[in-house]
Amino acid sequence: MSNNNEEELNKITQKLFDKDVKDIKYLMVTNFIHQQLLEEDLTRTGLYQWINVFRGEVKRYRDVKDFNEYDIIQVNLSVQDYYLINEIKSKLKPDSKTLIVANNDYTVELWQNSFDFPERMKRELKEADMIFGTEEHMSNALELITGRKIHIIPHPCFVKRMKSLTPKRKFPAIGVLWHRYDKVSFIPSLAIDDLGKETWLLGYDHKQDSKKFSTSTRYDKVFQGTNFLEFCEQLMSAEIIYEPFTLTSHGRTTIDTAALGLPTVGSNRVESVRRCFPYTCVDPWDVKEARNLLKKLINDEEFREKVVSYAREAVEYYNHQNSKERYLKALLEG
Repeated sequence: MSNNNEEELNKITQKLFDKDVKDIKYLMVTNFIHQQLLEEDLTRTGLYQWINVFRGEVKRYRDVKDFNEYDIIQVNLSVQDYYLINEIKSKLKPDSKTLIVANNDYTVELWQNSFDFPERMKRELKEADMIFGTEEHMSNALELITGRKIHIIPHPCFVKRMKSLTPKRKFPAIGVLWHRYDKVSFIPSLAIDDLGKETWLLGYDHKQDSKKFSTSTRYDKVFQGTNFLEFCEQLMSAEIIYEPFTLTSHGRTTIDTAALGLPTVGSNRVESVRRCFPYTCVDPWDVKEARNLLKKLINDEEFREKVVSYAREAVEYYNHQNSKERYLKALLEG
């Protein structure tokens, strides 16, 4: 972080907490900790990366002895956790400077089965000092529910570390990303079939796939979900990545492919694709155009370099420093 940046952030944290940014204490509170994610050598892009950004910690609600010890307490708006905002608020002293942050990163297409009544959401979110969503659609929905300013802050990526990774071996393969939320594998396979490259399905979970007998016939190799470093190795081993996600998302994995320098054709429903891969952004159902873009990446070296170079620069938007700055400025605004 440059001296100017640090000075600017110090001004913010002095206003908020009467201390410099390096001295603030951050806590993520939840009822369920993904212990495996914490034990990975490289914390994956996403929610838990905030712990590294602020050099903080994550605890279960029942394990926190005194919430007043912390400057920032963050609660993810999962179904089992979002009631914690009011519980935590009730434990703070009247003169406490502790600020509660609530975030949502759950795509709006799936809210129907997760949240019940907007009135209850509004009530539970009332005591949050700052609320953010990771992309525009969810933030707009939360604004209508709460009547408050909802910031758009995508979860961070450890960009510097990601850019240092190199593949053990490269294969002439196109890797397609699989998602447990939309479970789409048949239609994307049409875009990559018979392009002279091996076809891989990455991040697959057969337990979530009702048509696994069909999926297995559409790809040369199917890779089950694994830890983050192994997943990064799988990504890097392919020549080209295809992201066909059909739901709206800020897009963790295409942040990763941008940082790893991988040419990617991606869904225009995904915010990080629009930001990092504007030249290869396509409607997820337009497999003909996706196929044309994949062909161009295969055959046009100058175009491929242009796509990669742009993405490697644009992905810095998600690095630790820029993410911290967005977060603290939003916290000051409330």
